[in-house]
Amino acid sequence: MADPSPRAGSGAVAGGAPQRPQRILIVKLTSLGDVIKALPVVDDIRRALPGATVDWVVERPVDRLLALCEGLDAVIPLELRRFRKERRYGAALRAALRDLGQLRARRYDCIVDLQGRRKSAIVAALARGPVIGPAPGPSSEPMYHRLYRRTVDRASIDGLDAITVNRVLAARALGYPLPERAPHFGLRAAAAPASDLAPQAPFAVLVHGSSRPEKTWPEADWIELGLRLSRRGLRCLLPWGDAGERARALRLAAGIGDALVPERMPSLPEWVGLLGAARLVVGVDSGLTHLAAASGAPTIAIFTATSAAIFRVEADTPHRNLGDGRGPVPLSEVLDAADALLAAS
Repeated sequence: MADPSPRAGSGAVAGGAPQRPQRILIVKLTSLGDVIKALPVVDDIRRALPGATVDWVVERPVDRLLALCEGLDAVIPLELRRFRKERRYGAALRAALRDLGQLRARRYDCIVDLQGRRKSAIVAALARGPVIGPAPGPSSEPMYHRLYRRTVDRASIDGLDAITVNRVLAARALGYPLPERAPHFGLRAAAAPASDLAPQAPFAVLVHGSSRPEKTWPEADWIELGLRLSRRGLRCLLPWGDAGERARALRLAAGIGDALVPERMPSLPEWVGLLGAARLVVGVDSGLTHLAAASGAPTIAIFTATSAAIFRVEADTPHRNLGDGRGPVPLSEVLDAADALLAAS
C-alpha cells in the first residue's frame, strides 16, 4: 500500500508534524453511473476531515446532479465532448479556456483522481496542487500515472466493487481509515425540482434501457413484471434515452396496458426527486438504476452481462442485486424480489 500520509506540497508543515489536507479536489469526470458510485467519498471525507473544503470537477451535464450533493463546496463543470461531437472546434477552444480558468482559480492541498485514466489525469494535473490517483494495472491506459505526485497501490483496490474502490482510493489518498458504515450518497431529493412527469398514483419505474444491448432483459419478462405491479396498484413509468429505447418503451407499455411513456426525459435533478418518490425501481445495469438507489428508492438491479460483484448497487436503501452477468435473470427471481421490497415498504 502506498504511504497515505501527506507529503511536502500537500499539507506538510516544515519542521513539524504533517497536517491533513484542508482544500480537496475530487476528479471524477464521467459517466453518470461512475460518478454516482463515487458520491459516497464526499460524506466519508466530511466525517473524517470535518474542516475540509471539498470541490469536484466533472463533465457536463452531470454537474447538475452534483449540485444536489450535500457536502460539496463547489462543482467545476467541463465541456469536453459536446463541441467536439458537433465539430464546433472554435467553441470547444473557448469553452476549454473558460473551464480551465475556473479549474485553476484556487490552489488545492490535495487533488484525488478517482478515475485513473489519461483524460482525468490531465485534468487533475491542470489544476493547482499535488495529485494522487490509482497505480496502473494490466489493462490501464499507459503513462497516465506519471502525472501524479504519488499513487495508491493497485493491490489495495483490485477485486473490490466500484463503490468501495472509490472509497478506498479517497481514504488512502487523504490518510483516514476506510469507514465501515454503508455508503451515503448525500443527494438532497427535497431540493430536486418537481417534475410534471411523476404519476399522481403510486408508481414504479422500469429502467429497461442500457448502453449495451447485452445488458438488457427480455421484453416479455418486463411486460409480466409490469402486469404484476399493475395488479398491486402501481403504474409503471418507462424511461427512454434514444429512438430505439422509446420504441421498446411503447411496446412494453402496450403489453402492460396502463404504463406511462414520458414525452420527454427529466433532467438529472428532476430524476432525483422522481426516483425518490417511486415505490419501486427495477432496472438493468445503468446509470439510472444506480441513481435510483442513491436517491433512496427501493431498487432491484438486474445484471445480465456485467458482474454484480463489481458493479452492484450498494446503498442504505432497500435493494437487491440479481444475476451474475452470465445471461438473463429468471423472471421468478425478479418477481420474488419485487414482492419482498414492496412488502417491506
